[in-house]
Amino acid sequence: MSATSSHPAAHIRGWCPGAWQPMASGDGLVVRVRPPLGRLTAQQALLLAQLAQDHGGGLLELTSRANVQLRGIAPDRHRVVLQALAAQDLLDSDARTERLRNLVIDPLWRAGDGVQALAQALQAALSQAPDLDALPAKFGFSIASGHHAGLAQVAADVRLQASTGQAWLVQAEGQAMAWKAPSPQQAVEAALALARWCATQALARRSQGLHPGRLSRLLQDWQAEHAALPVLPQLQLSLQPVCTSSSDAPPPGWQAGLGLLVAAPLGRVTASALARLASTHAGGLRPTPWRMLLVEGIDHAGAEAAGLDDAQHWMNSASDARLRVSACTGAPGCQQALAPTQALALALAPHVPQGAHLHVSGCAKGCARQQPATVTLRAQAGDKAPMFEVIRHGTAHGLADAAWEAATLRDNPGLLFEEI
Repeated sequence: MSATSSHPAAHIRGWCPGAWQPMASGDGLVVRVRPPLGRLTAQQALLLAQLAQDHGGGLLELTSRANVQLRGIAPDRHRVVLQALAAQDLLDSDARTERLRNLVIDPLWRAGDGVQALAQALQAALSQAPDLDALPAKFGFSIASGHHAGLAQVAADVRLQASTGQAWLVQAEGQAMAWKAPSPQQAVEAALALARWCATQALARRSQGLHPGRLSRLLQDWQAEHAALPVLPQLQLSLQPVCTSSSDAPPPGWQAGLGLLVAAPLGRVTASALARLASTHAGGLRPTPWRMLLVEGIDHAGAEAAGLDDAQHWMNSASDARLRVSACTGAPGCQQALAPTQALALALAPHVPQGAHLHVSGCAKGCARQQPATVTLRAQAGDKAPMFEVIRHGTAHGLADAAWEAATLRDNPGLLFEEI
């Protein structure tokens, strides 16, 4: 997570004063929390709800990296928030540890499938590795159970997926082949080898005044020049093709033996809804990269007591039309956004056909969705009111074929999906 440069709680858990910098937005500071090993206790979740209510805007965001963000934190309350997070083991000891602990862990892991054990081993190895400081920004890993393909849509430089027996597949982003590591230990060593190689290449490129690049591009350039992958001792493993299958996120609903997977409209949970859930259910919560929460071990009666049947705050049915839309923070919460986005997305949700997806982006960055959508609306400045450019089957970076004002879209939503 991000924090201020100094704070009164710097003595807690060996904090390094001066290591943290805040993320500013149009509605205050943003504090990102990476749940330890992808899981929050009920007590930790209740704390986040209380912090959002007392010091922020009363909302929490579930991100595509399975993190939780507090928005609207006033600068003079930032230190208090940090101190509270540290007391509940929700703050890394320094910025380096937080940066390297960029793991997306399959939230649908099951006891004995090896996901949590591998995540712990990889996290420990990353914290002890001395030669990763030159890694490109946001270098990350994903750890998949193999029970589903939902992590295929999650951005990761190195992907680890459980295979047969104790084996794991280790795949670099953009590669059609994966190394098969016979054991979890060898999988961790292979993942670290790729990270070290990437850091070495990135450092060399920086020394030449070049952008460090991503691992996928660095490997492609190496293959183009050497007609082979780099030779690394830890990668003297067998290679096998990676099966490509649907990467759709699992829909909300009951997960046999695990609990209930619930979503919140546009991935934004109100502090009051999270507080009710955390105060009535003692089990853990697993934030997912699909902007949902897996509520561990809850039953039907517990879900009702926790308010998970309240459609205003939660979505627990795959048929909910709001699942077919996404939107970034938009104006005025984001300083770069050229128009409000979220109210428009929710207003258009009932008109999005089943099987389609609508994304509303406040600018061309497309922060809230990197994958193509059936229709993407990209805000642009207009003479009298903001306009929304229409991009079909693409991302916010794509080419538009039309542009309308928000009022026109609200009055004529069929314009967006005439071809479906």
